[in-house]
Amino acid sequence: MKPTLQRNWLARNSSSNASFHSRVLSKRSLALVIAAASLAMSGCGSDDDDDNDAVTAELNKAFNCSASDTSGQRVVCIGSADDLTDSKVQDDLIAALATAQSGDTFVLPQGRYNFTSTIEFNGLVDNTVVSHLTFRGAGMDKTIIDVSGASADGFLFNNTDHLIFEDFGVYESNNNALKVTKSNGVIMRRVAAVWETDYQSTNGAYGLYPVETSNVLIEDSYVKGSADAGIYVGQSDKIVVRNNVAEKNVAGIEIENSTLADVYGNRAVGNTGGVLVFDLPIGNGKYGSGVRVFDNHIEANNAPNFANVGDFAGGVHIVPPGTGVIILSTSDVEIYNNVIKDHQTTAIALTSYLLPDDQVASAPNADVGGLDGNDATPAVNSYGDIHPYANALLDGWSPLVRNIHIRDNAISVAAGIDNPQGSLIEDIVKGYQLFHAFYPDITAGQTTVPHILYDGIGELLTNTPNPGGAGETILQAVTGGINQVAAALDANGLESDGRQINMALFTTYNGDGVCQQNNGIDDQTLFAASVFETTPGAHTFDDSGSPQAKIQQYGMDTTMVGRVMSDPNGVMGCPATPFDGTPVTVTFDQQSYGCTTDDSDSSSCAL
Repeated sequence: MKPTLQRNWLARNSSSNASFHSRVLSKRSLALVIAAASLAMSGCGSDDDDDNDAVTAELNKAFNCSASDTSGQRVVCIGSADDLTDSKVQDDLIAALATAQSGDTFVLPQGRYNFTSTIEFNGLVDNTVVSHLTFRGAGMDKTIIDVSGASADGFLFNNTDHLIFEDFGVYESNNNALKVTKSNGVIMRRVAAVWETDYQSTNGAYGLYPVETSNVLIEDSYVKGSADAGIYVGQSDKIVVRNNVAEKNVAGIEIENSTLADVYGNRAVGNTGGVLVFDLPIGNGKYGSGVRVFDNHIEANNAPNFANVGDFAGGVHIVPPGTGVIILSTSDVEIYNNVIKDHQTTAIALTSYLLPDDQVASAPNADVGGLDGNDATPAVNSYGDIHPYANALLDGWSPLVRNIHIRDNAISVAAGIDNPQGSLIEDIVKGYQLFHAFYPDITAGQTTVPHILYDGIGELLTNTPNPGGAGETILQAVTGGINQVAAALDANGLESDGRQINMALFTTYNGDGVCQQNNGIDDQTLFAASVFETTPGAHTFDDSGSPQAKIQQYGMDTTMVGRVMSDPNGVMGCPATPFDGTPVTVTFDQQSYGCTTDDSDSSSCAL
């Protein structure tokens, strides 16, 4: 029987819904405006040669293993001195995993071996977890597992704790090279994940790929050729990624929807984007904060974007070629003491989720139960019907960037490098070039777009009063409206979880936005600017209610000219106490890893 709806709620809220409906829906052109003025600028691929390309298939095979049956510390030899054929090594490894015991070490022989099956292990057996497994080769360039014959992942491990992978390479996976899920304690040390053909969309997605894990250490490893992220840590916590090389991937290193991560001492070169910190609207309660990116060498990440379009509007397929670091819809990130050089588009880009999808700012649908009499309006019978991002917002996700502290980075662009490109935004690039031509006294010596580029639109809509409202801002009207409709669904028995958006995530900004200080190098002037003003002014919105980028406003407001390419009013000025991250400690059994433990004497951790 259809529940009786409380019509008085709809009537009571119809006028307030209308008050923000016209302003919010007028943002539909927003994504184009942001893309025009900010991140959607692309560059050419790097032609740098690397010294870590695939080793030759002529690698000699060698067996060097002594088995042990000692309980709790067995050593299991894969292959034999008499038989190191591909099928023998693959079948031995599969058979050994089928009878694995906690504490086992699996020793892989030297050589290149072609596998035709995914090496898969589920550690949960009869409600007992098989854990503390080690997989060891002869070196990441000496033991190579070519998994091109397997249709899915190369290695896939689920539901097991305390895993160590070291000294081998996984090559040519058709999906992910080495994936671990639902594990506490993961070490990937001196491991390679490689696709030998550069910049191919047919390459696999992720290289080293722990997801839904905790206490993760990835160190001294090498990733190349991924059509998504070479090193990706997602939906995880307590993470250290250090001293790795990532080259010729779409994203070199990506921390996504994860908390407490230290990324340091790495080299990201020749990717589309060097280092990414993203929070995507995944809807499972895992959203990120507390990430530090420091003492990395991030250079010439100007490769074409060869990623396939994924499930999310904000996936890596949007990464503009020629970008060093990208921060997308996440909070509490510190970026410091990195070398970020020779990027064709921008060194550091920071954006809310309104860049990939302006529907974040669309008005909620209030037609609870479909009783508004308008058949053109879809009925709202569940939380997901309210708004394109209702489930994620009700789950705790925020599309904004807050508490981002960028300091003490050596940012530079060599002569002739600056060259943002992209056929989809060709007219916009020309617009920037015309701006430079019209104002050579202002733009002399500057890159086409700023070295540090902040979209600013999320902050603007969070700070702008909702026209006709009761004191709320535009994004507060959107999120508050979603809460009202969600409450109506609960009241009418269509939902029962009582879910509500945490409105504290949408308070107006007060010193908790993007802040930068002491960046650049001595012989160059660093430019940092937001695409949009972050507080409303006379010409911030056009007559239709759509926000205007600074570059669109300068014709009406001559004081805006200087602000297009610089930040004199402190849009990215630092408060007295900007966000400073804390060192992360990874705990693995009785050992600890990180800047306060095993690496406390390193130069990176001294910064």
